[in-house]
Amino acid sequence: MSFVVVGGGIYGLFIAYHLINEGADVTIIDQTEPGSWSRAAVGLLEYKALGINIINTFSYLMQFINMIRKNDATIKYIDKNWIFKYFSKLGRKIPENIINAIKIMNDHSRETYRRLAEEKNDFEYSEEPYYELTNNVENVIKKAKKDPLNPKFEVSELMGRYAIIFKDTAKLSTDLLINRLLRELERSKTRFIKAFVWDINEDSVYLNNGRIVKSDIIIVAAGYYSSILGIPIMPFKGFGIRIKSTTKFNYIASFDDLGIFILPFNNWLKISSRFDPDSSIDTKPLREIIKRIKRVISDFEIIDITIGYRPCAPDGLPIIDKINDKIFVATGGCRLGWTQAPGAAKLIVDLALGKIKQTSFNIKRFS
Repeated sequence: MSFVVVGGGIYGLFIAYHLINEGADVTIIDQTEPGSWSRAAVGLLEYKALGINIINTFSYLMQFINMIRKNDATIKYIDKNWIFKYFSKLGRKIPENIINAIKIMNDHSRETYRRLAEEKNDFEYSEEPYYELTNNVENVIKKAKKDPLNPKFEVSELMGRYAIIFKDTAKLSTDLLINRLLRELERSKTRFIKAFVWDINEDSVYLNNGRIVKSDIIIVAAGYYSSILGIPIMPFKGFGIRIKSTTKFNYIASFDDLGIFILPFNNWLKISSRFDPDSSIDTKPLREIIKRIKRVISDFEIIDITIGYRPCAPDGLPIIDKINDKIFVATGGCRLGWTQAPGAAKLIVDLALGKIKQTSFNIKRFS
């Protein structure tokens, strides 16, 4: 069978990876270089966390309003349909079947990352604890206890501050893992087309260069661009910064008062920040991010800066579903996109191949 995967982010690359292992003929279409938008992620994998994605609660809504007041976030893009769906889902409890499906999906992701690392750990995968440095220990503990996946944690100190240590976490270099997947796909003769998709209809994908690409199955994994199918998805922009520094930093850590995550790798430190509803390339928040980094790491040199747009559904959960017999969609990873990507990709591939009839992450929940 022939497959076209629209979108070359981490979802799209893992979908193609699973498809080539099934012997499928695969073409990936993306308007930029494959993986370019997904590189911005810091590379933290939280297999036992879901709370970070549960954005449709009154407490998170108040937290986000406070982030705006403190200039930790800004709103530059509003999708009226998304906002309507968000408030219609506000305060809704996550069904048990979806929680169980998340657990299975995350377990599959961990198995996939472990297997790839066992074959060759050229993307610096390691399973180690994550330290959340906070000035409000009680609040972080309260949130952790409410997390449906029951993460293991303990209270400790790091850098002279209180820290909540979360277990069942891991890290990887997003830059190196994307390079690894691209090598795997190129060896299998996966085709890459760099073009903008302006329409998808039945078995055809229409490109801005006038070309029409036909396929047996089309899988749309184009992040917030998946809204072309009428799916409620909003882009939440973040920045990824790689730096070199003489300062030794040996922990996966976040600083809740600074709004930054820091992960150490062999040749650089990776830092991420911001969660802005924004589809633009406005880089003004970088000035503040750099100032905040300097409060932790005084001397550093920037290697590169990338921008990513986390695709978030109104309830913070993935959308993995069948549009019709020819078109399928996988999106909505939000802040757990990298954690869930291998498992989400396996689900949509199994659905497209007819191995399963449905998933727990259907679009109907927004009807």
